[in-house]
Amino acid sequence: MRASQSYWYNLTTQSVQRADERPSEDTIGPFASAEEAEESPAVLLEYARAWLESEESEGFRELAAESDDGADLV
Repeated sequence: MRASQSYWYNLTTQSVQRADERPSEDTIGPFASAEEAEESPAVLLEYARAWLESEESEGFRELAAESDDGADLV
């Protein structure tokens, strides 16, 4: 994939950007198409929820339960 053909999703502006417009922060990617980039927040959320429900996240859930700073990690 060439840089000019890739797309990024800007989490701050909630918009798709071409690789040549991509800022250095607040973006995820690269994606092969603008459509993939547009759908990426929903896909990432789905992956995160699946991971939280898996056994792999158990250690992190225990750590969050023991945390004294009140941070909500789950």
